[in-house]
Amino acid sequence: MSGSYNLLIDIGNSCIKFRKYDKGSQLSSRAETASSPEELKQHIELAEKIYLSCVGRRSLVDDINKIATSNKVEVIEARTQAAQFGLSNAYSVTSNMGVDRWLAMLAANTKSKLKSFIVVDVGTAITVDAVADGQHLGGWIAPGFRLLRDSLFKNTQNVFGKDEEISEIDFQKDTPECVEAGCKAQIVGLLHTAIFTLSKKNQDFDIFITGGNRNILKQEDFAYPLFFHENLVLDGLTLFVD
Repeated sequence: MSGSYNLLIDIGNSCIKFRKYDKGSQLSSRAETASSPEELKQHIELAEKIYLSCVGRRSLVDDINKIATSNKVEVIEARTQAAQFGLSNAYSVTSNMGVDRWLAMLAANTKSKLKSFIVVDVGTAITVDAVADGQHLGGWIAPGFRLLRDSLFKNTQNVFGKDEEISEIDFQKDTPECVEAGCKAQIVGLLHTAIFTLSKKNQDFDIFITGGNRNILKQEDFAYPLFFHENLVLDGLTLFVD
């Protein structure tokens, strides 16, 4: 059966995200999530090709390859490179960089008119990468919101939380709200520090925010405008569609 679309798959630390992409019409569906490759089976069977990235469990890639092979669907897996699509990597050992960071930067590089930017992916982990004139300067990796909160619960006494989220970062008057606001303030502070650090090297740059917890940064004020994108990793995979 001939495929009717390309299937983009991003295997992250917490879930599998995927999107159908038709290069001919330049249209993409919204990103969806799956908990296992089996949930993707019907999408894989109808795909022309699969473009995939993985920073999660390699066994998930093996399972997707098995389904794809049985349906004669080609799988192309993206890898971090030293240079690609006009972007140069700062890492001397490129395999040490998660491909999700590389793909997010590649996508941001196509969207930035300045070609200088910060990419912040707010997920299970938070990654920050800075680029100036198409040259990657380096980045940071930090715990995401849930990792921050859970590590606090596991390593302290009499500190507890709840599942209800506060919408505003302010000084709070009870422990659960203090934990929530404190963890969010750390994430906001990370971006403020990134902006300050890059501004010492380059005055004009864009800021791209992506990832499942990107909304934490939506209500805060920064010196530069923020551009929010649902999934820059999947956007980066579209560059490989032939």
